[in-house]
Amino acid sequence: MDKIKNYFTDWTMFEKLWLITVCTIMTVIWYLNGDTPFLLALTLTGSLNLVLGAKGKIAGLYFAIINCLLYSYQCMGVKLYGEVMYNMLFSIPVSTIAIYLWNKNKDDDGKIRFKVMSGKLIVLTFAGTLVCVFLYAKVLNLLGGNLAFMDSLTTVVSVVASILYLMRFSEQWLMWVGVNALSIVMWIMVYASGDKSALIIIVMKLTNLLNSLYGYYNWKKIAGQTNLKVKNFTEAS
Repeated sequence: MDKIKNYFTDWTMFEKLWLITVCTIMTVIWYLNGDTPFLLALTLTGSLNLVLGAKGKIAGLYFAIINCLLYSYQCMGVKLYGEVMYNMLFSIPVSTIAIYLWNKNKDDDGKIRFKVMSGKLIVLTFAGTLVCVFLYAKVLNLLGGNLAFMDSLTTVVSVVASILYLMRFSEQWLMWVGVNALSIVMWIMVYASGDKSALIIIVMKLTNLLNSLYGYYNWKKIAGQTNLKVKNFTEAS
């Protein structure tokens, strides 16, 4: 019990209340919607991943791995193959590597050293992302996937955001804002097609979007304390 209590010593009251609120909302929606225990586990691990990640806690990465496995299974059922491939082939390995790299980049107080990107690096990242979105959409069309362009957009942006997450860049949270906004639209389409289990995922993505905004604020604040501004990827180690 003391170990759990000590884990939250550097949390503000707002952060503690946000964690409790997110988990409560997910549980209430799950109960009212009459969903399966699988969906409750899916949404709670997804929310814990991002809430802990926004706080800069390595524990969030372990929840990320569990959530990727559960989310991939859910996406297979509605033929969102881009999401499945991203989570299984990319996100899980990246999260595993991130656990190692984050542990190597702690300060004396045990806090992760986060960074911010220069304007030039932001432009290059944005341009490369757009090119990959259009190319991957063509691949998904050939596979007969559902909502190919939307699936490609969320998947490619997620890949880029995950790389930036691995490299501890604060700006990755802004990309997750976009990913979650697009995912909300995509799952609303799934819900409108008759799959009522999509409702709880829509709520999860909405809370994740709000959490991403706070994550950007918190990581940028931490990065500002160490003045880590990176101009190009060769400096990003």
